[in-house]
Amino acid sequence: MFCELLPYNFLKLRDGGLIRYSKFSSKKRKLLRKRSLGTLLVVLGAREFIEKKYLEIGNEFTEKGFDVIIYEPRGQGLSSRFLSGDMRQRNHITDFDIHIEDLKEVYSNIVKPHVKKLESSVVLCHGHSLGGHILLRWLSENDPDIAGVFLTAPMISILGMAAHMVSYGVSWASVCMLDNETEYFPMNHDFGDEDLIFANNPLTGDEERFKVTENFVRVHPDLVTGGVTWGWMLSAVRSLSVMQSWAYLNKIKTPVLSLSGEFDTVVPHVEILPFLNMLPDVRIETISGSRHDILNETEAIRQEAFKHIDEFVNEKCGIGTYSSPHYLESILRRRGI
Repeated sequence: MFCELLPYNFLKLRDGGLIRYSKFSSKKRKLLRKRSLGTLLVVLGAREFIEKKYLEIGNEFTEKGFDVIIYEPRGQGLSSRFLSGDMRQRNHITDFDIHIEDLKEVYSNIVKPHVKKLESSVVLCHGHSLGGHILLRWLSENDPDIAGVFLTAPMISILGMAAHMVSYGVSWASVCMLDNETEYFPMNHDFGDEDLIFANNPLTGDEERFKVTENFVRVHPDLVTGGVTWGWMLSAVRSLSVMQSWAYLNKIKTPVLSLSGEFDTVVPHVEILPFLNMLPDVRIETISGSRHDILNETEAIRQEAFKHIDEFVNEKCGIGTYSSPHYLESILRRRGI
């Protein structure tokens, strides 16, 4: 398998940290005389990296006629880490507000200047799991000009509601009383052989796609991100406590599509459904047979997911029938090509 890193740049942040990002142009630009249908901003889930996500969704949307921008949240991929040395791969953060501020800078310094160069000002966003959490908080607190957002397994709850409260108390005690914030949360560890076992994994039923991460990290070990720390868990639960209210979520006026896997045990559909229903303009779908990583699933499951995504973009975002096989032909005919 081809495992070269895709072309990328770094954005220097307000505190000197670095965000790794990549931009991909619509594959139809040449035929459309440099016209893009819009820009898709992708916010990754925990432990993901650009190359994995491009194979899941970046390639799909450049084929459809969109430019795509993908970035790695700090703490994973080749973006700045919060720990170094032997602890570098631990997924650690002290406050999820850092993620929200980072997204604001990505949008202001990368997305908006890029969109100004295009004929289309349409911006869509996609977030998976942690990425969905970051996007929803950003939308509620900033109200940016976004045409629509589609999420997969958005992290609006974690561990189940009862465990959520227990986790908060135990994490607080561990961090504040035991000074243990950079140690791994129970059952978390460095990335290793057990993360490479396909059987009974909670992410995907597609073995070939499951192996994409293994193939890349063997060639590029700096991409590796391990499990979460006590500090990450405490920060996550605090951020969820901010998000989980009608007043907070009802402020989001951007149309939202949320896809959940029928067999997702990481972010169970039943746990996030009450909060998704607090969004004023939301479409909620459950993808049959899918585990957590919906767009990294079998082709049949991916096709069902993309059917909902295509319908959402067409109906809610004013793009038109961009996924129709006759769309490109009609544009070329109108342009006399």
